[in-house]
Amino acid sequence: MEAPGPLTPPAPEVAEEDKDEDDELDDEPPFDEWDLQHEHRDADSAYGDDAGSRMNYGSISESIYNFREENGRTYHAYRNGHSYVLPNDLREQYRMDLTYHSILRMFDGKPFFAPIENPQRIVDMGTGTGIWVVDVGDQYPSAHVLGIDISPIQPSWVPPNVEFRYDDINLPWVYEQPIDLVHSRICSGLAIRDWPKYLSESYRCLRPGGWVEAQEFYMEAKSDDDSFPPDSAIIQWHEVCNKGFSLAGCNMRISAQDLKSLMKEAGFVNVQMLEMKWPMSPWNEDEKLREAGLYMMDSTLRELRGISLEVLTKIQGWKIEDMDLLLAKVKKEWFREDIHGYWPLFVVYGQKPLNT
Repeated sequence: MEAPGPLTPPAPEVAEEDKDEDDELDDEPPFDEWDLQHEHRDADSAYGDDAGSRMNYGSISESIYNFREENGRTYHAYRNGHSYVLPNDLREQYRMDLTYHSILRMFDGKPFFAPIENPQRIVDMGTGTGIWVVDVGDQYPSAHVLGIDISPIQPSWVPPNVEFRYDDINLPWVYEQPIDLVHSRICSGLAIRDWPKYLSESYRCLRPGGWVEAQEFYMEAKSDDDSFPPDSAIIQWHEVCNKGFSLAGCNMRISAQDLKSLMKEAGFVNVQMLEMKWPMSPWNEDEKLREAGLYMMDSTLRELRGISLEVLTKIQGWKIEDMDLLLAKVKKEWFREDIHGYWPLFVVYGQKPLNT
């Protein structure tokens, strides 16, 4: 039986009569705006660069709080904002948290699958809002749980065993102590650009017997019953977005088998792979899958524009009005109950040999 995490929001609800109302899903998340650029400078927060930290990066300047603004959205300022193409504002954070809870349902409440006992040092790469780190910190109070991201959007008040730090995980890592578990979720192509390099760094920094685990999805709309129409706007949106991501250097179509092979090539043993079908909407009769699909439909449609802006307009040169026309078609199609779409969702984990 799954226990709700400390940050679990109520399940999203989409009223039947609102299905054709685009504005309903464009509303701001149901919480007040706050000043992100000052919230995370609290003297009692978990952030900092103290020399005694178990993870040490070079000094991070105040400029990371000066978020870049475009088209009414904010983007991270680290390294001039060139390495990440999605926003980092409250709307995007709400999308990430809804996605987290969808995956929580898919995984039956498991934060990870690697068979690790009594972990003491856990690192979450590309932590986003930090919700996974906070939940894992609560579940493993004896462990030091560290979240790494390029944007300072995580909460200030966290369990005493939780810490957040900022850096590009594609750069070399520096640790003072070996790690028991290196975890990542929905980072492929976005936070993680070079899997061989990432896995090599994971292998180097893990303790002998430690584990690396990647929880990812393959960005392609699929159905087992050919229920997408021939001129599907959803499929068109996936293809044009994937093209934009690719042009930005983001490979969003790394498969489970690809990742399993890469882990073995990096030297990991006992590599395991789990594959699932992640519903894009609440079409499945199974209660768990229906709830996971409802979270994902709400998550995606709320931020359809935020996901699309950079990769369509800035990278591919689309006009805003042309993008909005496509997105209106996508939203309308997404509510069709006769479409049984899903994304391939998978988990791959491997162990560093004990004799290293």
